[in-house]
Amino acid sequence: MNDLIRTTITSMEAAEWCGKDHGKLLRDIRNYAGQLAEAKIGLGEFFQESTYQDANNQTRPCFLVTKKGCEFIAHKMTGQKGTEFTARYINRFHEMEEGKLPCPLNPQVASSVAELGRVTERVMTKQGSPAYKIAEAFKMECEQFGIQLPADFVKVPEYEQLALSQFMQ
Repeated sequence: MNDLIRTTITSMEAAEWCGKDHGKLLRDIRNYAGQLAEAKIGLGEFFQESTYQDANNQTRPCFLVTKKGCEFIAHKMTGQKGTEFTARYINRFHEMEEGKLPCPLNPQVASSVAELGRVTERVMTKQGSPAYKIAEAFKMECEQFGIQLPADFVKVPEYEQLALSQFMQ
């Protein structure tokens, strides 16, 4: 499973790079799957069926797209969009191979991290924790899963910074 996580992107990301609606990219991938099946060529080296949880916590279909799958999509595209998609997928896979980027998460793992964040937020809010402390906790949880959030994700209010600086003098 770890190899799959480290060597794929989601079809949502691919659709964004293509400038396509995710539903239309799913349709295209399903068409490719049928054509590959007719030719007795395995789909798994290119695309793997998966699911993700949407904002309404409903399970939706997606595909995990391998490097070969990105090449497959790129060969179907022409013009500016094809050039941009090709450059983006090449850069992303090189960054993953060089360890410069956190690996894209399997959608189920991403959903679990999001749920963990929601639970943490509910518990800490009930305990009266300030928003920046909740953000710090969520950032630590994300880092445990290899998700790097921006350095400025946690914003400590100025009045808290002043209070903290008085103790450090």
